[in-house]
Amino acid sequence: MKVRVNVSDRLAAKAQARGVSLEMYVKEILDQQPISADQGPSKGSVSEAIDRIRELRKKNSLGGLRPKDLIHEISPLASSF
Repeated sequence: MKVRVNVSDRLAAKAQARGVSLEMYVKEILDQQPISADQGPSKGSVSEAIDRIRELRKKNSLGGLRPKDLIHEISPLASSF
């Protein structure tokens, strides 16, 4: 697999300062921070986020208003833009 990368002068300068080729420098960086398919959010964090959203929903209300009431209140403002 070939990858074409546009490299900034700063990155090339860092590689040169270390005395290695740009390719070797990039390889070192990638070796330090491996890319893995399973680095996504864990199921625990997803379920915690869902629980948090549900808790936040309980504390918010429209104060007896219906969404339709809010739409009618905003409509005159929207037409002035």
